[in-house]
Parts: sequence; structure tokens; C-alpha cells
Amino acid sequence: MALCALAAAPPAEAASDSDQGLDFKYMYYWDRNGVWNHTPAFGFFRKLSSLWTIKWDQEFDAVTGASRRLGLRNIGRLGDHDLKLDGVSGASRREIRHSEKVGIAYDNQGRAAAAAFYFSDENDYRSYSPSVSGYLDFNDRNTTLGASAALFFDEMRPRGPFRGLGGKREIISLSGTLAQVLSPLSLVGLTANVIHSSGYLGHPYNPVTTANGTLLIEHLPGRKTAAALSGQILQGFHLGERLGSLRLEARHYRDDWKLISNTAEVQWYQYVAEATFVRLRARGYNQGTAAFAKKAYDGGEVYRTTDIRFFAFTSLSLGMKIGSVFPESWEDSYLLPDRWDIGYDQGVRDTKGEEDGISPLFHYQVFPKDQYYMQGTFMLGLSFDL
Repeated sequence: MALCALAAAPPAEAASDSDQGLDFKYMYYWDRNGVWNHTPAFGFFRKLSSLWTIKWDQEFDAVTGASRRLGLRNIGRLGDHDLKLDGVSGASRREIRHSEKVGIAYDNQGRAAAAAFYFSDENDYRSYSPSVSGYLDFNDRNTTLGASAALFFDEMRPRGPFRGLGGKREIISLSGTLAQVLSPLSLVGLTANVIHSSGYLGHPYNPVTTANGTLLIEHLPGRKTAAALSGQILQGFHLGERLGSLRLEARHYRDDWKLISNTAEVQWYQYVAEATFVRLRARGYNQGTAAFAKKAYDGGEVYRTTDIRFFAFTSLSLGMKIGSVFPESWEDSYLLPDRWDIGYDQGVRDTKGEEDGISPLFHYQVFPKDQYYMQGTFMLGLSFDL
């Protein structure tokens, strides 16, 4: 069904029926703090049979500055996990990172299952993550039930003046999904997610400054339980003979650190030619402040932090992406790509800079006081049918 292809992935990425393929992606990220990030990545898949498929994903990062690598799973920005700012941060200084993910998937007439193992490493942070998921279609394949589980075993090993801080953390993430087809061009879904984190949940590169200028080590609780509920609506339509879709999603998050956030996102996919699509995207995010987070500390508090993840802020990001296919004459060559896509996202957050050249910076905003935080991400993708 065309609607399902639009719901699951960008149309150009879902266009291949090859038994094996290679996707190459490149991302360049920048922000107003002077941080940049080059990320080349590739994904390979091969069908072992009509039912089984193996996958390999490889990603590298060349990063500088106090990178806020925000995201629940810390798997990299290409997976959009950086958009969930109420997750776990794995920030660090100038370095090279790498991550690998291998998985196997089964799909047979409305029954699907997958298992994967993820590993990432950098000079001060290491993460392992096994995961499983399963989906079942029924009601003439108009209703889908799904569930997934993932474990994360992370260890932060700070360097330089922060050596000896950090530690290990464990995260358990459980999700359940219900999706219902309402018509050939309408789909609704509901997803619930529960996350339990334990161990070292802080960030050693964020020392706290007291009112009298004393620097203190950040200290956070050793456990956190969070829950999120999100709903999706996908509506397909035709503009003339061209298929398009409008996707609306809302997400509510809260945890036992008293942090609450809300997210709203809209995406519009539209074919503008037989094999060329455009995607427009807008996302708004708003969160409150964790119970223990304060703008000023006297040094006697049990818990303390200056990490932006635990303070109130609002953000807005806008993006555009276009994708298409290369000439059919290229299909006879393994060396030439079959499909391409290119995109750019621009974000702004309502936290102003605090650069004064003297005192340590709250939230570590190292740009002028009269400017808001901004970031941008450029993405390029090429797909090969092998």
C-alpha cells in the first residue's frame, strides 16, 4: 500500500526492491557555540531469503567543541534521536567517534520481528545496546500491534581535569505501539514508552558555579523513571496525479525528576514528479525544569546541575528535504548510485548567550548575550542497489 510506504520512510528510500543495497549518508552539523560535526555513515542490507534480512549500519563522527550530542539512545543524529532533548547526553571534546549496529529481521505476511546489537566508542564514552522488536498485523492487516525492548550499558570515562569522574549507567527502554488503518489513505497510531535509568546519569564536563564563584562537581540522583505517550496521524492525498501525505505527531513526556515536556511535529511529503519527492518539516518542543535544577546554588544542596537538559526551554526547528532517482541507464553499474536525497534543518532555542569573558557560563552558552542559541544540520544521502 502506498500509504504504508509514506508512513514508514521517505518515498525515495522505499523505492528499491533489490535483494541487497547500500545507503551512504553524510551530515554536517554546526551551532552557535562554535561546535561542528562531520558524520559519514553507511548502511548495508542483504536479503537471505524472502523472509530474512540482515543489516549493518556504520557511523563515524569527527567533532569539536563541547558537543551536546543529545538523544535518548545516543546513536547519532542521522537517526533523529537528537530531537528528543529529554534523553541522555554523551557530550565530549574534540575527537573521533564510531558506532556499529548489526541486525537481523524477519517478515512474513503481517508478522515481523527483529533483533539488533549496537556498539559505539569514543575516547571517553562507550555504549553497548542489544534490542528486540516484533509486530503483528490482524483484522485483515488493518491493525498492527508492536512492541520493542532495548538495554543500554554505557560508561563515561572523562579525561583531563575531569579524570576519575563519570561512571557506568544502565537504561531499560520498553515500547508498545498500536496502529490502525482507517481508510486506504488514513492511518492513526499510539505509542507508549517507559524508560528506567540507573547509575551515573550526569555529565562531568558541567561543573556548577555557586553564588560566590566556587566551582562544584555536578551531582544528580542515581535513578530515573520516565514515561512518554505519543500519537500519530497520517493522511495521504493526491495533488493531481501526485501522491502526498501529511503526518502529525504529538508527544508528552514526564519523569520522576518532575521534568515534563511536550512535542508537536508536522511533516508534509509530496511527490512533485514520478520519482521525486519533497519533505517539509516543522517541530516545536517545550519543557519545564527538573525539581532540583536552580539558577543559583549555595553549595549545600544534595543535587545540583547546570545542564540545559534539566532546565526549562522552548525550541523550534524547520527543515526541508528533496529526493529522487538517477537515470535508469545507471542501473547496470554497481558503482553508480540509484537514488539520492539532500536536506537541511535549522533550529533555534530560546536560551540566550552569556559570554562576558570573566565568570563561568550558565548552560555554557559561549556566544553574545543578545543572541539565541541556533544550530543547523546539512544531510546528503546516496543509495545503491547491488
